[in-house]
Amino acid sequence: MYKKINNNIKQMKNITIMKKSLFILLSLFFSVAVAMGQTNPKPGYVITNAGDTIRGTIDFRTNDKLAKECAFWADGESEGKTYKPGDIEGFRFEHNGKFFVTRRLNLYGEPELFFAEFMVQGKMNLYCVADKYDEFFFFEREDGEMEQLVSRSVISSSSIHEAKEHQQTAKEQYGKVRLLLQDSWTAVDRMNDMDMSRKKLVEVVRDYHKDVCTDGSSCIVYEYKEQSDRMKSHIKAFAGYAYFSHERTVKQNLEDETYHGGAFEVGLGTEVDIERMMKGGSAELGLSFSPKTKFEHDTMVRGGHSLSHTTYEKGRISAYMGVVKRFGQARITPLVRGGAFYVYHFGNHETRIYQGHTIVDEDWENTAHFGVYLGGGAQMTVGKHVVRLHGDCYKSAFGKGNMVKWGVTAEFIL
Repeated sequence: MYKKINNNIKQMKNITIMKKSLFILLSLFFSVAVAMGQTNPKPGYVITNAGDTIRGTIDFRTNDKLAKECAFWADGESEGKTYKPGDIEGFRFEHNGKFFVTRRLNLYGEPELFFAEFMVQGKMNLYCVADKYDEFFFFEREDGEMEQLVSRSVISSSSIHEAKEHQQTAKEQYGKVRLLLQDSWTAVDRMNDMDMSRKKLVEVVRDYHKDVCTDGSSCIVYEYKEQSDRMKSHIKAFAGYAYFSHERTVKQNLEDETYHGGAFEVGLGTEVDIERMMKGGSAELGLSFSPKTKFEHDTMVRGGHSLSHTTYEKGRISAYMGVVKRFGQARITPLVRGGAFYVYHFGNHETRIYQGHTIVDEDWENTAHFGVYLGGGAQMTVGKHVVRLHGDCYKSAFGKGNMVKWGVTAEFIL
C-alpha cells in the first residue's frame, strides 16, 4: 500500500514537472518573439490629432494589444514610433482593414483612454475594446447617448458566484442596449438572445440603420469585416521514423531496464497562424499512427547465469499539441517546435526467452502516457505549399523507464 502511495506521489511530481517544463518552453518561444521587434507588420496609416494621414506600416498585434498602443513605421523611415491612446486620433489597416480611434471609455469604474475598434460607424456607432480575455462593446447613438455590453470569457470568473454576477450584469446591460435601440424593432428583437459575438452585434447595428435611415441610404460609414480577425489555418500530412532510446514497458518489473527500437509513423494535423502573438508562429495539433513494432532488451534475470532476451510488441496512436516558431521570410527557413503529447498503446505483447526457453509470453492491457516534446528543423516553400523536415525529442512525464524518442519527420502543409 505504501509503495502504491509513493508511486502516486512520484507520478504527481512528474506531472508537475511536465507542466512547468511546458510553461517554460512556451514562455521562451514568446520571449524570443517579443525581442525580435516587429511581430506582424501590415500596411496601414495613422490619423494625427490635426487630422493628417501618415501612411506606413503598423504592427498587427492582438486586439488587446492594439487597444493600448500602435507601433508604427512611416514610409521611408527606418525608426518606428509607438503611439498611445490620445497621441493620435486613430489608425487603420489598409485594404478596408481594422479601424481604431481614441476614445475615453469606462471599463472598470474610471474613464480611461483606449484605442477603441470601430465595429460600425454611422448613426449608431459600435466600438469594441478588448482587455485580457474580455471584450467591452459600446453602443453610441448619434445624440451621444451610450450604453455598454461586456462579453466575458469563461476563465474571467474565478467562482460560480462571480459567474452568476456576470450573468446578472449582462442581463441588465442587454435591457439598456435594447432601450437605446428602440427606434428599430428589428434590432431590439435581435437582442433578445445572449449571443455577444462580434458578428451578431454588427448585424444588430446594421438592422438599426436599415430602419432609421429612411432616405434610401445605409447611413453606415464603416463596418467591421469578420475576416479581418480570422486566423489562417492549414491542413498537413506527415510521415516519419523514430528511434526510442528509452521506452516504457507495460508491466515492467525491473525499473532500471528500458527497451529500445524504432517505429514508423504517419498522421494528419492542422496549424493555425498566431502571427499576431508571435512572429513566425503557429499553433499545431496532430494525430499519428504507428503500426505494431518490436522493442527489445537483454538483461540478467535474478539468479540466472546468462542474459535473457525480452521482446515487447505494440502499436501506438499519438496526439500532440504545441507551437511552431519559424525564423525569417526566405524560401528555406529554420524552425523550432515544442509542446505536449499523449500516447495510447494497443496490442501489447511481451515475450522473454532464457537459455532457449520461453519463460514469459503474455498479452497486456492497453496503456497510455504523456509528456513534452522539443525539436528543430527547416521548412521550404514550394508554390502555395510548405515542406518541412525536423528532428524531435519526446520525453514522457514519468520517472524511471520513461520514453525518450528521437525522430525525423517530413511534413507537407496543404
